[in-house]
Amino acid sequence: MGSGLSDMDRKTTVKFSIDRVKEDELPELIDLYLRAYKGLEEYAYTHPKDVESYLKWLFGRDKEGFFVAKVGDKIVGFVGGDANWFSRRERKQVGAIHEIVVDPEYQKHGIGKALMDTILKYFQSKGLDTAELWVGDENTRAINFYKKFGFQEKGRYNYWIRMTKNLK
Repeated sequence: MGSGLSDMDRKTTVKFSIDRVKEDELPELIDLYLRAYKGLEEYAYTHPKDVESYLKWLFGRDKEGFFVAKVGDKIVGFVGGDANWFSRRERKQVGAIHEIVVDPEYQKHGIGKALMDTILKYFQSKGLDTAELWVGDENTRAINFYKKFGFQEKGRYNYWIRMTKNLK
C-alpha cells in the first residue's frame, strides 16, 4: 500500500511499509499494544484476552480501515479506523480513529505520521468530511501528536478528551 523511510539513528535508515491488516496478524498486535501502553494503563486494556477481543472488534468494525506498519515482516505499528462510525456529537457519520499504536522502539521515526496519513486518506476516500478520536487527558504526547495533524479539542468526558479534524 505505502512505504516510507525512517531514521532509526544517525547511522541507519529503516524501510517500512503500510498495508491493511490480515486477520491472521491480529494476535501479533496484542503484545505490541500492551508494550505501547506501558505507563498509560489507565487508558488501555491490560489483560491479553481483553486486548484480543478489542482488536477483533476493531477489525470487525471496518476491515478496510485497519492498517499495519511493518519493518520487513515485523509489525511495528497499527491504526484501527472506522469509516462506518456514527458520531452522536457530530450527528453524522465520521471517520473514527479508535487506536493508533507504534512500537516504543520505533517511535519518533515517522511511522505514526505515516499511519495517520494513511487513515485520514482512507476516510477521505470514503467521502467523509470529519475525523474523530478520543485521547486520555494526561497522554500529552499523543495529544500533541494529534494537534500536529490539525485535530482540535471538542469536549471532555471524565478523563477523555474528544478531538476532531475537518477533512475537507
